[in-house]
Amino acid sequence: MQNDIIENFQKLNQLALENFKKLGETNLRIGEQLLQEQIELTNAIFESTSGCASKASDIKDLKDAAAKQAEWAQECSQKIMRSCRTSADIMAEAGKVYTNLFETSLKTASNASEKAAGKSRKSA
Repeated sequence: MQNDIIENFQKLNQLALENFKKLGETNLRIGEQLLQEQIELTNAIFESTSGCASKASDIKDLKDAAAKQAEWAQECSQKIMRSCRTSADIMAEAGKVYTNLFETSLKTASNASEKAAGKSRKSA
């Protein structure tokens, strides 16, 4: 009886460690994807700003400057929105992975506890 309890406890601990490892790997992968997206957004905005700065010498009057500024703002807004959508997709995928990991862990823990209960009933 005590050996079964200790054995089940060890199995549950092992399962918990495996799940923490999977969770850590998932968090790392998601962090890498989000960081990559932020780097791409920063580069895109930098390139856009550089392009706008090079066009600044062509500005002839205030109206032209306002038009160039509006064009640049629209371009940056589109890039930011694309990045937000990509980040939202990454987070949605992460939610699916977390849900799957949680459900799998719950099923495994439930099965382990049912097996333990069955063993303790047989030995009693």
